[in-house]
Amino acid sequence: MKLKRATIPTCFALLIAASGLILYGSSQIPEARFTARVSDLLPPSPAGWSIKEKPIAESEELKQAVGELLNFDDGTFVEYTSTDGDRISVYIAYWTPGKMSHRLVATHTPDVCWVGAGWKKEAEAKVTGLNTTSGNEIPTGESRIFMANGAPEHVWFWHLVGDESKSYDTGSNPPWHAALSDLFCKGLNQREEQFFIRLSSNRPLSTFQHGEIIPHLFAKIPWPINKPISEL
Repeated sequence: MKLKRATIPTCFALLIAASGLILYGSSQIPEARFTARVSDLLPPSPAGWSIKEKPIAESEELKQAVGELLNFDDGTFVEYTSTDGDRISVYIAYWTPGKMSHRLVATHTPDVCWVGAGWKKEAEAKVTGLNTTSGNEIPTGESRIFMANGAPEHVWFWHLVGDESKSYDTGSNPPWHAALSDLFCKGLNQREEQFFIRLSSNRPLSTFQHGEIIPHLFAKIPWPINKPISEL
C-alpha cells in the first residue's frame, strides 16, 4: 500500500516532466525550408502577356511603414498585363520561422486591409479545384470580389503556415479557446515559416484557370501538398 501511495506522486511528476520536454521541443524554432528569393517563384510572362514589377508601397516612407507593420522577410508585387487588356496582379510575402505569429499575419488579409482602405466586399467564397502545371492539387483558397470607384476587383488568396493552408471564417472573431487550440496543436512555437499569396484581377480569375497564366503562376510556390486545411 505504501508503494502505491508513493507511486502516484511519482507518476504525476514524471507526467509533468514529460509534458515539459514535449513543450520545450515544440518551442524550438525550425530551420527555414525556403531559401530562394520570393521573386524567383514567379514565372516569366507567357506569350501575349507582359510583366511589370511594382513597389509594395507607393513611397519609401509608406514602404517602411508597411515593412514595420507586416515584418516580412521578403516580398514581391508584380502585374501581368495581356494585349487584350486583362490584368493579374500578384503579391507574395514570406516570413521565416520565428518571425511572425500566424494570427497577426491573418489580420492583414484583404478582408481587413482592403476594407479598411475603402473597398467594399461584394462576395466571398472558397476557390478549389486548382492544380499546378505538374498536376499537384493546390490547397483550398479564399475568393473575394471587392468594389471601389464602381469597378470590381476579383481576388484569390492563400495563407500558408508550415505544412498547412489556413482557411478563414470571415465576419467573426477567433473563438475564446483559439490560443489553447493553437497550443495543443502546435506547442509553444506559434511562429512557423509562412507565405501569403494574393492574386487580383479586373476579370474573374476563374477565366484564366485553364489557360497558360494561372497554372504557371502556381508552379514554383511550395504548396503544402496533400495536407489538411485548418480553420484559423
